Amino acid sequence: MPTKQHNILDRLVDEGITEVLVGYRSYRLNIKRGLREASEKCYGSADFDKGIISLEKDMDHETARETLVHELTHIVLELCGLGGNEDTGIVEPHTNEEITTLISRGWLTLINLNPKLFNIINENPKELRSISETS
Repeated sequence: MPTKQHNILDRLVDEGITEVLVGYRSYRLNIKRGLREASEKCYGSADFDKGIISLEKDMDHETARETLVHELTHIVLELCGLGGNEDTGIVEPHTNEEITTLISRGWLTLINLNPKLFNIINENPKELRSISETS
């Protein structure tokens, strides 16, 4: 009997991961079909005011993985003060070293607060097939 191939979003649901801690607050994970942003289909979005990361359910593993990391990167940039001007989106100039330090600290904050999430992000898709075949 064929088994359902799990992707990263299925794993998050299976493991009961429903939020991402970012230090000062948590972001709720909203995984659904038919995700739209400004009337257009999209794979993901991060709402800083509401604390929600929305992800399109119908993505293959690699697209879902990249989209999750993409949305987390928006949050890291916001945490580091590199989210940009609210009206223009323009980020004030910084040196490469300043940006690297800020972003690496932001990523380490997320990784340290969410080890289970990052273990899943780092899983090999071949391992996911093995998990679904033994379930």
